[in-house]
Amino acid sequence: MWAFRDQRRGHPPTTASALEITVDSGYLGRGLSYRMLSALRDAVGRQGHDHLLAPVRPTAKHLQPRAPLAEYLRQRRTDGLPADPWLRVHVKAGGTIKKVAPASMTISGSLAQWRHWTSLPFDHDGDIEVPGALVPVHCDTTHDHAVYVEPNVWVRHGVRPRRQ
Repeated sequence: MWAFRDQRRGHPPTTASALEITVDSGYLGRGLSYRMLSALRDAVGRQGHDHLLAPVRPTAKHLQPRAPLAEYLRQRRTDGLPADPWLRVHVKAGGTIKKVAPASMTISGSLAQWRHWTSLPFDHDGDIEVPGALVPVHCDTTHDHAVYVEPNVWVRHGVRPRRQ
């Protein structure tokens, strides 16, 4: 709504949002994440924007699915950088961790669907850890339903606008 209102009033956009950067697992460890983020920041600058907002899915959070994301974000290496590799890439590139988005993606389905998707039994009520998930999936056997609500982290990057 803000963007639409600003456009109608003739205010130029100053901020862009990233949607996704994905590096195939066969190419991890080659510095591609830094290059992809740099290319994105450059593109945002060429479009004349001052900032890039990135909704970041921390890549190692799935190893601690029961840890609240805010607690996970406080984990640091001895050099003071985030323990999470993808967040560390953003911070090293000049990004600032701004806030947790507690519900960035929701996936709900029947227990049969969750069994099919995960090969897990989904046979008891409560939170069920699913490999690769950042947080547990909530299972409700009475209602034949399970729901996954994934958080993410908003990271803000300042960029140098270079209007063409």
